[in-house]
Amino acid sequence: MKFFFSVCVAGIFCFRVWYSLSDSDPVKTNCVRYCKLKLALVCLTVVSLSVMAGWGAHDLFHRYYDRSANRKIILKGFRFTSPLLDVELPEGMKDRYAPIPFKKKIEEYIQAQVKAGTVRNVSVYYRDLGDGSWFGINETREFNAASMMKVSVMVAWLKRAEKNPQLLGQKFVYDGKINYASMQSIKPLKTIVAGKPYTVDELLHYMLNYSDNNATYLLFNELQPDELNSVLDGMDISNHMYDGGNYLTVHGYSGFFRILYNASFLNHEMSEKALQLLSLQDFPQGIVAGVPKGTVVAAKFGEFELGSQNVDGQLHEFGIIYHPKGAYILGIMTEGRDAARQAEVIRTVSSIIYAEVDAVTSR
Repeated sequence: MKFFFSVCVAGIFCFRVWYSLSDSDPVKTNCVRYCKLKLALVCLTVVSLSVMAGWGAHDLFHRYYDRSANRKIILKGFRFTSPLLDVELPEGMKDRYAPIPFKKKIEEYIQAQVKAGTVRNVSVYYRDLGDGSWFGINETREFNAASMMKVSVMVAWLKRAEKNPQLLGQKFVYDGKINYASMQSIKPLKTIVAGKPYTVDELLHYMLNYSDNNATYLLFNELQPDELNSVLDGMDISNHMYDGGNYLTVHGYSGFFRILYNASFLNHEMSEKALQLLSLQDFPQGIVAGVPKGTVVAAKFGEFELGSQNVDGQLHEFGIIYHPKGAYILGIMTEGRDAARQAEVIRTVSSIIYAEVDAVTSR
């Protein structure tokens, strides 16, 4: 309707152009009249195209940049997950927006730390879990995920428990012959005790909350290779085995948290349980140190060769930060020779991003 009205206005304008060129002299050559008609038609065409472009740009702006026009259908009633049932975007548009403004600030901070020798390499992954917008910095570099792969062991057990929840009560005993926890650079605050039976539920708690390698050993050994492969494939994890380690990028690892949050691999109950376990992780010097006290963070850290004199050590953390106005994923992988300074980089990036998200959502 608006377009029709605009065309009418354009027609009136062109008629006035024609009229202004009219001559009262009845003697006019056909050539002159033809030129007048042609000029009027050109004016009509130009004005019409301008009107169409104007309305088109107006519509495009609201469809492309106005996020409130997007409708997301999300199942409510869960604390740690947000099951995504459907997403309704403006017709004919993809979910793409202007670049995330604070990416440059993170890039500049990382460049400064690398230049100063604080770290050797840093990769960052950020994703807004509300609209799906994301960015990666140095996201193609592969790192050894180390203890972060414990998330796959947890998911495999919870997938089993979907069919038979009683499996979580099944008990296993650690024989104590090899103390796998002693090999960890960041020692677990608590570990399982040799000779004592533990339920799968309890072992999951030790593995994720304290990153206890002894608990991981028991759980891992009871799984079949195809169960773990099914988890990696189903959660969009792109990893490469090298020298006995799982190497992947920050983007390649992100599937664990994206899919747990949307409850699209595990069912809603088990996805909630998984993120609730991850929210109790004992790693106070990382991401959680960069957000306000009391902010819920469901995360997993990993370390490899920290303290080694021969190779760069790696320290990483990945998780979901439940900002009051919208959750987001943050993953940070670092490589260097000083674990304390690497942890400082992780919490500083966490702090910068939380502040930026807070500032954006407060507008």
